[in-house]
Amino acid sequence: MAEIDPSDSSVRRRSLRLLHMSDLHISSDVYADEAFRGFEAGLKLGMENGADVALIAGDLFDNGRIKQSLMDQVWDILGDVGMPVVVLPGNHDTVLTDGARLGITPRDVTVMQEPEGEIVLLKEHGLSVWGKPVYDHHPGFRPMAGVPHRSDDHWYVGMAHGLYMDTPDPFRASPISPDEIAMAPCDYVALGHVHVFRDVSQNGVPAYYSGAPSGSQTKTVAIVDLHPVSGVSVSPLEIVLD
Repeated sequence: MAEIDPSDSSVRRRSLRLLHMSDLHISSDVYADEAFRGFEAGLKLGMENGADVALIAGDLFDNGRIKQSLMDQVWDILGDVGMPVVVLPGNHDTVLTDGARLGITPRDVTVMQEPEGEIVLLKEHGLSVWGKPVYDHHPGFRPMAGVPHRSDDHWYVGMAHGLYMDTPDPFRASPISPDEIAMAPCDYVALGHVHVFRDVSQNGVPAYYSGAPSGSQTKTVAIVDLHPVSGVSVSPLEIVLD
């Protein structure tokens, strides 16, 4: 848990609970039915646990061949969860970085589009979310490069879809370094791309992979509690699909 100094007069935030999901791979060629059921089960867990905002840190969809009818169904489901949803396109989300396919999403669903990164402000929740979509999954793309400084006293969450590596590897695409996390001016960093729940926090900056709600690994989403005094705590929620 990352602690916040309660004597800091700049901290005027209220408690907030986030549902952090990633790597849903809806329309997967390998496990299409399970991927969709995992998506629904993860959202249900978030709602049952009182999440205020849902963050999807990449790979909502598996490929660009997804049928429009299935995309529309996914948007309808996300639009009905009763909380704002912020979606960061991952390396599989080519359908989300193609403006011709994206279409119009529900009012409470925001899909990040700016190649250099953008901030989504959820003013009524006291939350700012930054993320950089994956337009080109290659070693030169740095998902955590250029995180803007905090511009207000809102909770500030970063989202990134890429591979955390302790040791640099020039051949691995979308790398994330320990220093990039350690220097991020964020209260929490929601990561995607690794399909297991994993803590990669650095220098007091909480950073986690939520895991995936379907596939061959233990199926998880994460609940993130942001508290103005006690700080940030993260818990995995396991999904069991029949």
